[in-house]
Amino acid sequence: MKKIIPFLGLLFTCSSLKAQDSKWAISLTPAVVISSDLKYAFQPGIEYSFNDRLSLLTEVAFIPGGRKDLSFSNSKYFRIKPELRYHLRESKHGLRTYVGFQSSFTYRKWENVNGGCYFDKNKYADSISTYDKASISSPILTSSLQLGTPFSFGNHFVMDIFMGLGMRMIFTKYSNVENATKDGYFMPSCKIFPAPAPAYSISGTVKRFHCNFGVRFLYRL
Repeated sequence: MKKIIPFLGLLFTCSSLKAQDSKWAISLTPAVVISSDLKYAFQPGIEYSFNDRLSLLTEVAFIPGGRKDLSFSNSKYFRIKPELRYHLRESKHGLRTYVGFQSSFTYRKWENVNGGCYFDKNKYADSISTYDKASISSPILTSSLQLGTPFSFGNHFVMDIFMGLGMRMIFTKYSNVENATKDGYFMPSCKIFPAPAPAYSISGTVKRFHCNFGVRFLYRL
């Protein structure tokens, strides 16, 4: 929470300094993220419009304090997500759509103090390692093509409905593993609805399909 306060101060300082400049906007996006488990995140952002067509939105995400899970400790999470947007001409129905390229970097790390298991990337299908305690580092890189439609309410408030498709890479490393035991394992496969293990349960680099969608709220200064 201490990391959020300085950022909010900077955000509101920028808001006051640019109060007369319509090129700037501040945003807030409801977000659900995966650290040690699913969590709600606080995700503010700033958008700068270079002209009527091109803009850059940059968001950051933190996990605020709240519910404590005794199975995990020293949980850390931070995400930064820039998006370059190209705004199309307004349609005859008054809608203005944009396309964009988004990338993100997520830093996440935690300790599993209750024990668990993980797969080795090179032996994913036939072996599994169990442990009593371990430190898990699992940063994420993503890139995606975005499509969205902003709806304006007056001169300042905007609701942005968006979605994106792309790829993510997860770089997971297990360290300080206590009482590790490796066992044989048969990975079941479903040809109709594949259900892979969570990416952070695989020690190594994993590529996955990436999809995002949601609603973003902006206030134009």
